Amino acid sequence: MKNSRERASIIIIGCGPHARRIYLPAIKKLMENLSLQLTLVIDLKSKESLVRAVVVEQWKMESEMWFIDPFDEIMPEELDHKLSSFVLEKGVTGVIIATEPLVHRTYAEWALRNQLNVLIDKPISARTDSTTKISSADGIMEDYHLLFEQYQKLQQKKQTVFIVNSQRRYHSGFQFVEQQLKEIGKRTNCPITFIQSYHSDGQWRFPSEIVTQDYHPYCLGYGKASHSGYHIFDTLYRLYKSAGIQNKIADSMEIVSSFVQPNGFIKQFSESDYVSLFGDRYNAVKQWNDDQLQGIYQDYGEIDLSAVVTLLKDEEAIANLSINLIHNGYACRTWLEPGEDLYKGNGRVKHENYNIQQGPFQNIQIHSYQATDKHDELNGLEDSLGGKNHFDIYVFRNPLVDGTSGSPKVYKLTEVFSGEEMSTQSMLVMEHAKHQVVEEFVEYLLGKKEKSSLRSQIEDHIVPVQLMSGIYRSHILRRNKSPCVVNSDFGFAADRAP
Repeated sequence: MKNSRERASIIIIGCGPHARRIYLPAIKKLMENLSLQLTLVIDLKSKESLVRAVVVEQWKMESEMWFIDPFDEIMPEELDHKLSSFVLEKGVTGVIIATEPLVHRTYAEWALRNQLNVLIDKPISARTDSTTKISSADGIMEDYHLLFEQYQKLQQKKQTVFIVNSQRRYHSGFQFVEQQLKEIGKRTNCPITFIQSYHSDGQWRFPSEIVTQDYHPYCLGYGKASHSGYHIFDTLYRLYKSAGIQNKIADSMEIVSSFVQPNGFIKQFSESDYVSLFGDRYNAVKQWNDDQLQGIYQDYGEIDLSAVVTLLKDEEAIANLSINLIHNGYACRTWLEPGEDLYKGNGRVKHENYNIQQGPFQNIQIHSYQATDKHDELNGLEDSLGGKNHFDIYVFRNPLVDGTSGSPKVYKLTEVFSGEEMSTQSMLVMEHAKHQVVEEFVEYLLGKKEKSSLRSQIEDHIVPVQLMSGIYRSHILRRNKSPCVVNSDFGFAADRAP
């Protein structure tokens, strides 16, 4: 067991909607039973009044707070020095990086130089103009290799962790599915042969909001793949490898993608359609007409994307992954002015499903569909179709491995989740999983968990980053009328079975 510490001291860099909803309440709860101190919160000067209100008034935390000017890529020398000195003075052991993802890499490099343990939001990094510049698409992969190399060098001096907040790894429903796939893999030696994935945010942004909103933006040249898309790339990887048959795992992949961007979005539902729906009231929120927007949108990020990934071993195709990720899906927004919270509510509704084939032996389907954006109302668990915690698993098994003709089996949320998870009656189960990420990080800092038991370390994230980078590269090649099949490694070459 790692040597226990009497106290864990952490800092949060970035206190936006996600940190305010997840990290602050998780830390506050952990403080009740663990020797944990939130020493510092950093955010932008423009967010000072909001962040102070949440940290001090809502959560009653006595953390120091710094408010800084935004910067691009390179951390100002003065901030670097001030932060590093603070870490030494206060005995800080861990950092949570929850900023705009364009500066994830910068803060992560700083944290590694200061020998800190890191918990970082997804994606590990993002690049401006990822939909238009090959250098930006490839830069996503370069960022990963850079950080991983620096992390490995640090391990030669001091053991630390670098955890990526990919909460489906902590979600009991997905863990249950992985166990089912592993069981049949062990019994039949059959790997995963096909996965279809679908995720819809149900996020209806009006045309002018696509220009003005800077939370999960499109205006910086990236979109869905860099937003919630990373979670799905990671989930696909985890599901694919869960059969556990190492000598049949892919060694490379071919990626083809197709994006719908804002200029396509306003052709789907035009200015005149909004006027027909909302009447002249729409003109009060319209800042640009469709003709003007076409020029403004030219290099904006993706709203929706689809991709086909062919997994290969020894240059033979052995599985296909189908990826369909959309922001512009079923939503509950009926109003003209956007809400203040763009993270939850505001008409945002999640639909998610997976269809996993394990050759002739097993098919597992995951179905999770919300019908409302009212996720904070105290209406109990809400695990039925349309509820905020709907999550059903269908398992079909060949009689050779099932032993009966009783297939299919349907598992409801209450059948696969622990008593502790069920006790958080009105909480989003996905948010409970996010709290587990924070708890695991803090318990490691306090010496209560072994490094080997942690579930989302950076060394196990190369494949989702390869997918994300390759999907952007394929889109750019397609846009440039070039051959758009992207060849990529699958994981680290050193990890491949002979």
